[in-house]
Formats: sequence, structure tokens, C-alpha cells
Amino acid sequence: MSTEPQGLVIPAGAVVEVNNEPTPELFEHRLGSLSALLRLALLSGVELTLPTTLHLLLDVTQSVVAADRQLIIFSDQRDTGARFQMGRNFETPPPPEIGTNLLHAWTGHSGKPVLAQRGRSGCMDSLLDQVGAQTAVAVPLFVEHDWMGSLQLFRRGQPEFTPADGRLLWILSLLAENQMARINAMQHLTRLAYTDYLTGLRARGYFEQALEQEVRRTLRKSGSCGLLLVDLDNFKNINDRYGHRAGDEVLRQFARVLTRDMREIDTVARFGGDEFSIILPDIDEAGARFVATRVRDAVRAYPFRITEAELPLSLRASIGLALCPADERMPDQLLRAADLALYQAKQRGKDRAFFWRRLRA
Repeated sequence: MSTEPQGLVIPAGAVVEVNNEPTPELFEHRLGSLSALLRLALLSGVELTLPTTLHLLLDVTQSVVAADRQLIIFSDQRDTGARFQMGRNFETPPPPEIGTNLLHAWTGHSGKPVLAQRGRSGCMDSLLDQVGAQTAVAVPLFVEHDWMGSLQLFRRGQPEFTPADGRLLWILSLLAENQMARINAMQHLTRLAYTDYLTGLRARGYFEQALEQEVRRTLRKSGSCGLLLVDLDNFKNINDRYGHRAGDEVLRQFARVLTRDMREIDTVARFGGDEFSIILPDIDEAGARFVATRVRDAVRAYPFRITEAELPLSLRASIGLALCPADERMPDQLLRAADLALYQAKQRGKDRAFFWRRLRA
């Protein structure tokens, strides 16, 4: 039994054969299309975000092949997880969802431009009825040769889209691929720069930016956020007794303990050495104290294991807490407050959480 979705059998003549090298005949009487393509090509060295690039692609597309409605579907499940659906002139009716968009499926199945003309496929006719169009053309969008989405154009009346339209859009999609590949590479480098190589958590550079953004957001919304600095007690003894490799094992396990039961909006980062930071948006004193206590108890209960030790290690952690705006209103001051609170937790016996506000009482 076929597992292909209903209607995925593409009718003869719907797939447009293409050549990656544009011919002069393709641009005959279409100097405006050539100018628009050149404009997109000149942007290949400009740093743009993915959403901006997709919006720009819609702008240029209208100059290359005019349409009544445009739609971009982009879904990068390979790496970034980015997903966009951008439509123009789709107020009524709305664009079809990705799971029911047969034109999108055709581009992914063929890997080439496709034409949708009435009377060739009952399922495609239903899609055209849904979007209020008589004819459509679509091209696949690629990033580093991986299919990531489709660019779709619709017309309510005549003239119908032609194979030449599909070939022009194919050249457009190749130019767009260059820009999106550049964005993909930059995003990958950014993730590497902001990821701690040992634990896989956010690195200090990312944490500092996230803290600044969260403090600004909290003050703008008249809310409250918390900052925790967490430090393993007597971690130096592990390195001295078992070696730094064993210490690295412990830090990786410690990172897993810290990320347990955290909300998606929380940020857990390695601040440096065996010191970790946790940004807690939208939380008050009671909530921050609850999280700190939970982290302390989770560390107490966790059986840290290293190859060099016969039995699990029983470890403890000290925690410093500070709130914005109750304690401090500037990111650097909030960090300093949490750091001083952590120092006091260490001085007062370790294995505990200490609030900065207790020093000011």
C-alpha cells in the first residue's frame, strides 16, 4: 500500500525542467526580472536575519513574476528549528497550513518548480479553490542542498503561469539559497560561541546578554526576575584527588541536575569553573527561594559518579540569590549582589541558599 499522501502523484507536465545556468532567452522581454535578480544577488554579502531575508525574497519575487498572492513556507528541522509561514494578500481566505498544502508537498517531492493548472489534479483543484486562485507556481527552497520549504505564487485569473515563470523563480531560489546558507553558517557559529563546550549549557557570553535583556524586560513590564549563582562546595578536592578529567565528569552531571524541572523561559549557564548561573524570569522572592531550595536538595540527593571512585560521591552546593528590582535594577549590580550572597552562603557553612537582601536587613 502506498504511504504517499492523497494527491501527491504529480500529473504530467506539472514539473518544470530547469537548468542552473540561465539562458538569454529566459530574460527576453523580462529586463525587470533580470534587474530584480541582480538586486538579490548583490545582497549575498549583507548580513540579514532569516525573517528579513524571507520578506525580502517576497519583495523581489513580485518584481520577477507578478502574482496576486504569495506564500513562503520555511521549516529548518535539521539544525536551527526555525519555522516560518509568510503570506501576502491572504486576509480572506487564510493560507493553507503546511500539512494540507499540496503545492508545498509537490515541490519537496520533485525538487523542481511545479505548475498547478486546473483540471489536472482534483486535489490540487481543491487547494486552488481554498486560496481563491485559478493557477499557481511554486519552487522549492534549499539550504546547503537540503529542502527547507517552498515559495508559492497564486493568480486569481489570466494569464496562467508558464514554465518560463517557473525557471525564473528557480534562479531566484538559487540566489536565495546562497543568502540563507550564509545565515545558517552564522547562526551555527553563534551557537558555538554561546555554548559551553564541556556541559552543553549556555556560555558566559550568552548569559550576560540574556541577563541584560531580562532586566530591561522586567523593568519595562514592572515585573520581577531572579538570579541564582550556584557553586559546588569543595569541588577543588575532587580535582586534587581524582584529577581534572573526573572533575569534568562531575561538572557535566552537575549541569544535568541544574536543568531538571526548569521552565523553558529560564536560562541555565556555566558562569566559569564550577560556578553556574540561573536567570528566572517572572518570579518573586518566594518563587526564587523555592527554586534555590529545590536545586540544593537535588544536588544533595544526586549520586555523582566518576570512573575513579568506587562509590557515588555525595556533593553539596551553595547558592546566592538576588532579585530585580527588589535588590538591584542594573544587570552588573544584580550579578554582584548574587555573587556577594553566594560568598556569604559559603562563609556561613556552605550547602545553603542565601538572599542578598539579608545582608541589607
